[in-house]
Amino acid sequence: MRKLLQSIENKLRFLLEEKLDRLIFPGVSSSLSYTLIQLIEDEIENQDGRCEECMPDLITLKVSPERWDAWQESLPLLDEVSTVLEESWKEQGYTVKNTPIIQLVQSPDLTSNHISVEIDYSLEESTNRQTALQKITREPIEQTLPQDACLIISDQDPFYLTKAIINIGRRSSNDLVLNDPLVSRDHLQLRADGGRFYLFDLSSKAGTTINNFPANNVALKPGDVIKVGNTSLIYNQWVDQAVSKPTRSIFEGAK
Repeated sequence: MRKLLQSIENKLRFLLEEKLDRLIFPGVSSSLSYTLIQLIEDEIENQDGRCEECMPDLITLKVSPERWDAWQESLPLLDEVSTVLEESWKEQGYTVKNTPIIQLVQSPDLTSNHISVEIDYSLEESTNRQTALQKITREPIEQTLPQDACLIISDQDPFYLTKAIINIGRRSSNDLVLNDPLVSRDHLQLRADGGRFYLFDLSSKAGTTINNFPANNVALKPGDVIKVGNTSLIYNQWVDQAVSKPTRSIFEGAK
């Protein structure tokens, strides 16, 4: 396994080296490749042999506001990173349930040349834009629901998310109906998995933002502000402070 991960790290470094170092800051390609592979290796080891083939497939890069535009330019490159991870895994005979997802999150707590890398597991089903939303291949179980999850809407009681699939829009048959002319009839869907809710925009006309940035297929965290049309929804849930996801920070000059 170590040999495989080292091979993937080398591929990622070669892929990222020129463009990412120029867009972000010198040395970030080496640091990001090394950190990402170390996190994946640590997570696999933490499985205690129960799931050696289960590579984490949800990667979150938290970046500073100062570097946000540069990171946005790097999105096509990050898509290539996802492809390299998937293809390398398959080449070794492992099954890949989901194409790895890399999402960017702006964090005002980070300085310019400082990023934080976090890994997790995405939904079990394929997360294609529409297909995954229209097909339910398994019955969601109650244990996947985040505790006390809710949406807070101004001047209204909290809307508690008590089902694994929540449909939101202007149509009267939705679980949460928003009487906002800029909201599509079927605007977005929330799906629970592994104690988290994931947001999917249903190809709405006006789109969906989280914390003022366009969003689709994003894992929600407490305090996220979801904007649809003229309506703001604040997501909240109970968080066990004793449980944390594998996270490491990168800054200029560090590997």
